[in-house]
Amino acid sequence: MTQQSSTTEALISEFTHALLSAEEGAAGDLMRGLLARGTTPEEVFEDLFAPAARRLGEMWENDDCSFYEVTIGSGRIQCLMRELAAQLTNPALLGGTGRIIISLAPGEQHTLGTMIVAEHLLRDGWDVHFMSSYNEEYLLDKVQETHYDCVGFSISCTKHLNGLARDITRIRQLSTNRDIRIILGGPLVTKDPEIVARVGADGHAVDGASAVAEARRLCSLS
Repeated sequence: MTQQSSTTEALISEFTHALLSAEEGAAGDLMRGLLARGTTPEEVFEDLFAPAARRLGEMWENDDCSFYEVTIGSGRIQCLMRELAAQLTNPALLGGTGRIIISLAPGEQHTLGTMIVAEHLLRDGWDVHFMSSYNEEYLLDKVQETHYDCVGFSISCTKHLNGLARDITRIRQLSTNRDIRIILGGPLVTKDPEIVARVGADGHAVDGASAVAEARRLCSLS
């Protein structure tokens, strides 16, 4: 992987399989090897972690691996993300951009994609409140107590749409910010962006970089 090219499909596959390997340190060894050969932390984060996270989700959806295996792989990549975050260069001033909550939609379980989005927003200077599991009462309390510019939800299943639409309505009713913005992400929205309007959200993103751009757009930030 170089600054001139993206991570190859073969490398993404190798890293994904390493995350699921019986050898606990295999994925970390691969990541550190890339860094030692000159790959930047930013490139590893954007070109390896993000596609590998998507690959894990696709494998689970297609029954190519078990929920237990995805849980193990997700835990390993989260540990590596924390290790890599300390090496990211030129971090923006925390909170200097805006304040956002990142959460799963009601009924959803997989947090890895939302963690990657949260990391991108942190690097852009957002004050990010990351909810590792969904809790309606807690979420509604937070938007009443604190001025948030945005709330971001990740959704993958159509059966959770009604619950999400209900909660978006309640967020708008209860938030101290009467102009709070709602961003959606996740496989379901990627396949059908019209869901954004159906549940009463304001915009959508397909990955961490587009989540930053969309949050800035919706909040009228340059």
